[in-house]
Amino acid sequence: MKSLKYILIAAGILFGCYDVQAQQAPVFSQYMFNPLFINPAYAGYKQQIYLQSYYRKQWSNVPGSPETFAISGDGLLTDTNVGVGGHIMVDRLGAQKTTGGYANAAYHLRVSGEGYISFGLGAGMVNTKLDGSMLNPMDPSDPSVSTGDEQVLYPDLRAGLFYYNPYFFAGISADNMFSSSFNFDNGAVLVQPNSNLYLTAGTLIDVSYNVALKPSIMYVDDFAGPSRLDLNAFVLLSERLWLGASYRTSVNFQGEEFRDNEKRPVSIVGLVEFYVNDQLRIGYAYDHNVSGFSTKAFSTHDFSVGFLFPPKRVKLVSPRYF
Repeated sequence: MKSLKYILIAAGILFGCYDVQAQQAPVFSQYMFNPLFINPAYAGYKQQIYLQSYYRKQWSNVPGSPETFAISGDGLLTDTNVGVGGHIMVDRLGAQKTTGGYANAAYHLRVSGEGYISFGLGAGMVNTKLDGSMLNPMDPSDPSVSTGDEQVLYPDLRAGLFYYNPYFFAGISADNMFSSSFNFDNGAVLVQPNSNLYLTAGTLIDVSYNVALKPSIMYVDDFAGPSRLDLNAFVLLSERLWLGASYRTSVNFQGEEFRDNEKRPVSIVGLVEFYVNDQLRIGYAYDHNVSGFSTKAFSTHDFSVGFLFPPKRVKLVSPRYF
């Protein structure tokens, strides 16, 4: 039973490639280059068809460590202010696998000369599966340990708002809005997800003709444990190369405290995004934990590839940097 105990502890902390904090918010180190993963109101923002694939391997030296694959696509319907899109995401953690598919829609409303606010909804289905044959409990006769497959299928609803102009953006969104309505206690060792609130903001500062700065922030809270705070800073060179870093930590705005034997998790992330041409983008991020869990031996790698289809007609009035 001891082996199962460790598996459950890991699942509770990391569910589906989640950060090492007492919450279940998915970690996308490159989310600032495609916020559709966290906010459905982003659908159609680029006004062109945009496809992106994403792969993350957390703690690469640990057998059964979290692994995430995602692919997304979105665009703006012709001659409308309606953005549509969707994404598929697969998380693996040891014996547990979570697969979700979402459809997203957003309406972009002009509120000033160059300012817009979009309202978005995302709806999908999520399947969480536990392969009991991969578990190795100390007591094989333990009735709480399944030897076969256990799974649950449930709907998920996401909602968000997104304000943007050429030099500033701010967003608020929430996911897992149906999760509290479903009972996961069906005999399977499965972790029930919590709803997460996301707050994001950022700006673009022109330094010179070929150099711009892009600071941004993201706050994530599930109201069940310490919250997550990301502070990001990027420099854009010649509109082709993004170089940046993120500082990720936990905060206790809600009054939660870390246990005496725990340290506040702190991670440093290095990022690079390169635009091969006007359509193709390649990104990489490296995460390293400074304190908390896995501060020495483990590393995390993010890879992403994005492709922006040329528009049938020119509609953009400014580059899309957010």
